[in-house]
Amino acid sequence: MVDSGPAPSIHDAWVTPLTAVDSGRLAVVAFEDHWLRRFGKVEVVRLAPGDVLRVLRATADEIWALLEGSAEFHLEDTRPLSPTFGVLQVVRVGTATRLLVPFGVRMELRASPTASLLRIMSHSEREDPPMSESV
Repeated sequence: MVDSGPAPSIHDAWVTPLTAVDSGRLAVVAFEDHWLRRFGKVEVVRLAPGDVLRVLRATADEIWALLEGSAEFHLEDTRPLSPTFGVLQVVRVGTATRLLVPFGVRMELRASPTASLLRIMSHSEREDPPMSESV
């Protein structure tokens, strides 16, 4: 189940279901995606009920893949030159899904009730630390 709600989609952000390649394995990033040379860090993120993660990166695209559980992504386009500047989008996922979050798009992630995710970043946080924000 993927529900991006009634809001318009944010430019350059997209959501696709993950499908099993064989024996239940999920292909999150493949050669055909032409992304493998673009990403430099991968981490596993586990969220418990009530956990909230906020991210806004200046130059780093991120791919988030929901592996287990369900999650809600709240996205806001903060890029002044984007055709969807200021647009808010909510994406609710309850099945294995990947979401590309472009740099300059503010993301708030909530587990519902728990979630295990894979976070794939084009630059490590050492190279492109999240932009400071009040929470």
